[in-house]
Amino acid sequence: MINYTIIRKPNRKTASLQVSPSNQVSIIVPMDLPEDKITAIIRRKTSWIMNKIAINNEVKYPVRAKEFVSGESFSYLGRNYRLKVSEGVSLVELKAGYLAVSIPNKGKNDDAKLIRMLLTDWYMKHAKIKLTERVKRFSKVMEIKPGSISVKHLNSQWGSCTKDGDLNFNWRIIMAPLRLVDYVVIHELCHLTIHDHSKEFWQLLERYLPEYKDNKEELRKIGGLLIL
Repeated sequence: MINYTIIRKPNRKTASLQVSPSNQVSIIVPMDLPEDKITAIIRRKTSWIMNKIAINNEVKYPVRAKEFVSGESFSYLGRNYRLKVSEGVSLVELKAGYLAVSIPNKGKNDDAKLIRMLLTDWYMKHAKIKLTERVKRFSKVMEIKPGSISVKHLNSQWGSCTKDGDLNFNWRIIMAPLRLVDYVVIHELCHLTIHDHSKEFWQLLERYLPEYKDNKEELRKIGGLLIL
């Protein structure tokens, strides 16, 4: 028996299944789709759902939460940098081998909260720069003209696109190796041509990224480590 949540959306024409990293199953459907048809879809896709859950169970997650103290490791574009906290004006800088964070009044109880906020802002800023650069590069190769590019806090997606061609990316992807950043970028650019995950979509993605299956699997397995 699979427990799932039904999400009805206006203007939706087809049903779409999602399995979150925590194994929560959702099905997004048109407003008027009868529940018996929804149940039939779930039954038909049971093996697919169970496979997604099995893959999720292989995903790596952090052993413990970050404390935001000097010496901790933080990833940027797949490389680990040690955190070095000092006192000064609020600032984050990437230096040779480490992430330098300065904060005023070092030693207060809320240091970790402030350091996390500063690092998040730094990651989001650099994610916007790098993702914009990669979108421009690949959209030219693919002869596609995307709309705006935004970097956001996305709970269960690495990227998304709107019907108007605007691209949204999860800022955490900037922690991953560049090959995985490119996978997410090309994936979303392909959605500007084919909006679903049909066979044709994956064929299009493979045309521009032949190794996409390896990238997809790697991102699924390390995604849980890309957090603050």
